[in-house]
Amino acid sequence: MPLKKKRSLSIIGGMLIIVTAMWGTGALAQKTTELMLWHHEAPAHRVAAFQQVIGLFEEQNPDIKVTQEIIMWGDAWVKTLAAIEVGNPPDLQFSLPDFLQTVYRTNSIIPLTEIAKELDKKYHFYPSQITPYYYKDEYWGIPVWSMVMLLTYRPSYLENAGLREPPKTWNELLDYAKKLTKKPDIYGIGLGGAKNLMVDEQAYIFMTNVGAKFFDEKGKVIFNNPGTIKALKMYKDLFQYCPPGAEAWSWGEMELNIAAGTVAMSPYFPSVQKRFYEEFDSHDYAGAHMPYPKDGQPGTITYPNEIHVYKQAKVRGHLEATEKFIKFIMQPKINYILTAVAEPGAFYPTTRAAEETPEFWRDPIISCFKKTNEIALEALRYASLYGFEHGRWVNFGIGGITGADILADVVHKVVTEEMSVESAVKWGQKEMEKMSIPVD
Repeated sequence: MPLKKKRSLSIIGGMLIIVTAMWGTGALAQKTTELMLWHHEAPAHRVAAFQQVIGLFEEQNPDIKVTQEIIMWGDAWVKTLAAIEVGNPPDLQFSLPDFLQTVYRTNSIIPLTEIAKELDKKYHFYPSQITPYYYKDEYWGIPVWSMVMLLTYRPSYLENAGLREPPKTWNELLDYAKKLTKKPDIYGIGLGGAKNLMVDEQAYIFMTNVGAKFFDEKGKVIFNNPGTIKALKMYKDLFQYCPPGAEAWSWGEMELNIAAGTVAMSPYFPSVQKRFYEEFDSHDYAGAHMPYPKDGQPGTITYPNEIHVYKQAKVRGHLEATEKFIKFIMQPKINYILTAVAEPGAFYPTTRAAEETPEFWRDPIISCFKKTNEIALEALRYASLYGFEHGRWVNFGIGGITGADILADVVHKVVTEEMSVESAVKWGQKEMEKMSIPVD
């Protein structure tokens, strides 16, 4: 054989050996797509639940790696907008309706309408959970889990007072609050009076019971209306049965007083069931539909937590991977980890299929307080969120209004008697008008 031909065969043989070795070490294996996911749920048990879901996803998709990064809510707006500004946002992010509006206005996210319709057909979203993400014929976020407030209460306190069931009307609620108050140890109801988000939420519940809203269908501020005044007068009437110092309460004080048994009832997320189960080994905790006036309607607040996708994911070639991840986490047998495992009693499914999955109801805490959790899921069907009651976006100013806690500021002025209800509501109207940005 000629030397030249021998040399050529040697080179070819050597190349085959190298290629074979490269296959063996994975050097020519499929490229790994690395997704960055931002969320704002810092408690360790929530982070662990998210990581459990990520691990299951990566097992089924070995060519995709997902990294979760926790951005505290207090930094979320600033850090997200800064990342968008420099062209380096995450691929995916969990957030809330007003937050999503903010990033939408930066022209940095992509519509998820096709995925939303596919998932709705397969799993059936509750309308109250998907409509806050609808604008200009597109869905911009996919609701993954939700939160809802109920009238939480201590059943034993009602029984000891001869009250057979939770109140159903405002008159009954006021009467119960009075009867259950046994100073200085027990107070009939827990409400906040400080300028913070919790008070925004609690006060809004009473607005929903009389159909009062921040905006009309065209985005005009209509806060100063008879319904708002009626709702806040009820709030003030109830506040006399709150513990001393409640005008300065936030979430920490509220949960502490619920757990300690200082308050008999409270409009709050039924999340304290986790403490009753794990710390107190007690069943003396329950939730009911919020009472409403005889001429009113069922209502409460909900927070559908969504996931959205940034345009940068498409630039990076990550779009297909993000779609796979979203579809994966919405599978009922996976989604229950993001609800019942991540925070039982606080995080609830946003689809009928996830609600009906046996895994959700087999969770020990969910099953222990089954009736309360059934009521919470019923409430999701009629619950709403301020600024998003009309089935589409109507005012881009809602983020600024809630960020400034204008409703809570109004409440604070009322419960501290700095202003009358009418004057405080009139003041709140003017403050909201300063931040109003109607979309049409």
